[in-house]
Amino acid sequence: MKVRVLTAIVGIIAVLGLVWLGGWFLTGAVFLVSLIALAEYDRMLKQISIRIYRIPAALAVGLTVLSAGFYSVRIFTALLFLTFCLLLFLILAIKKEDMTNLVYTSFGALYFGIGFGTLALLRGSRELLLVGAVNGDPGVFLILFALVCTWASDSFAYLAGRSFGKHKMAPHISPNKTVEGLIGGAVGCVVLGMALGFGFKYDMTHAFFLSVMAAVMAPVGDLFESYVKRACDIKDSGNILPGHGGMMDRFDSLLFVAPSLAAVLALLR
Repeated sequence: MKVRVLTAIVGIIAVLGLVWLGGWFLTGAVFLVSLIALAEYDRMLKQISIRIYRIPAALAVGLTVLSAGFYSVRIFTALLFLTFCLLLFLILAIKKEDMTNLVYTSFGALYFGIGFGTLALLRGSRELLLVGAVNGDPGVFLILFALVCTWASDSFAYLAGRSFGKHKMAPHISPNKTVEGLIGGAVGCVVLGMALGFGFKYDMTHAFFLSVMAAVMAPVGDLFESYVKRACDIKDSGNILPGHGGMMDRFDSLLFVAPSLAAVLALLR
């Protein structure tokens, strides 16, 4: 437990420092994390005799995430489409009949490219939240909102599950997750999301709506990664983070929250 707590403290300090720096410092860090997560995904699938085309997938994920550094929804969307087309072309040119590996490669590229790419995009895109919508830097607010809601969902779900958990939520996927934990995580997510919105003087109706959305998407992301691990018969995606597992283990919820937040904000504009 001490190792887990120490890793969490160091990780939170590092993440907050990168959020404050923003720009290509944050985008570069997200880029590296996305490639590590892709490598974990590759190792997991090898357990069930599936291999992805690593170089095309890494190119697609890397270009998509780096395109977010321009902080433009249009540039990000355009390069996402172009890199995905390039990925399909390269893979089909390699081995046309290998449909299973093609599907898993394409899914992994989209999963990590969109998930990590939108996380970086939230930090600086003025197209998602205009200056003046919050008291402070809109990019700092958006990425902190995604992080705080995700962390709150995970932490409160763990605490509520440990203290009150009796009813299993999805025992065939993750036997330790409970309905009580899900409720606790949702409450914590909404409360802290609203508190952050209040602190930045953001519209409280929007803050509530976005907090509820995050409260739904965070456990979905967590359950999805648990399902992948169960299918591959492994406990953790990696061991790069002492006491926490791999990058996929730490960013699973965020990979669903960040794209959802970016999509909703783009639609609200």
